[in-house]
Amino acid sequence: MNYIHHALIGVGTGALGVLAAEALGAAHVPVLSLGLGALAAAAGSVATDLDHPASFISNTIPSRVVRVSLAVLAIPLLAAAGSYLTSRDLPGTLNEISGLIWGIGFLRWAAAALFGALMLVLLSLLIHKHLRHRGALHSLLFTAGLTAAACAALALLGQTWVWGLCFGWGWLWHILADGLTEQGVPFLWPFDAARRHSLPRWGCGIGRVLLTLAAVGGIIILPVTRLQPWFV
Repeated sequence: MNYIHHALIGVGTGALGVLAAEALGAAHVPVLSLGLGALAAAAGSVATDLDHPASFISNTIPSRVVRVSLAVLAIPLLAAAGSYLTSRDLPGTLNEISGLIWGIGFLRWAAAALFGALMLVLLSLLIHKHLRHRGALHSLLFTAGLTAAACAALALLGQTWVWGLCFGWGWLWHILADGLTEQGVPFLWPFDAARRHSLPRWGCGIGRVLLTLAAVGGIIILPVTRLQPWFV
């Protein structure tokens, strides 16, 4: 499964969850909250593959961020190189370029994005080296711990902790979907590193198809229920 398939499953199962909750009497979720929740679930679905250096989250996104950031920072960096070649004053040049970058908003954000992208690549390499792909990050215990940490972090930042649950929802459905593949995942890590499946092995193939259809159905049905009053 690629990142698009995983994001579709995370968002689609989330939509089905919202529909089920509303059918049982829960208040209707505002459209803006649905959109933010979908983004959080998609992010969790994609971020699970941080343990694979060639994945969308570990390679494609950082490489694009690096290219854009370097394009934005090209002029000040070239100016710094010219200043150094003229003055041969490395400390002075570094002070000048740092003052320029941190003093201008969009340059500051570009530098921060560049640093974040490089750290993401490094983190992915470290995780892959020590935990391997479909290792600890694809376990139920790690999913629960990460979800709790995300909720706590959002609460400390003054944001609603529900987005942390949405992020964890996407992460959970990523590993459940991977559990329908031939390789399976170590659901019970660190207590048992054996790779297991979400369904009996004979049912994994049809399970993938049904899960995909259900997710697509959720993505279609939820917006339809929101738009229906406009056409009544």
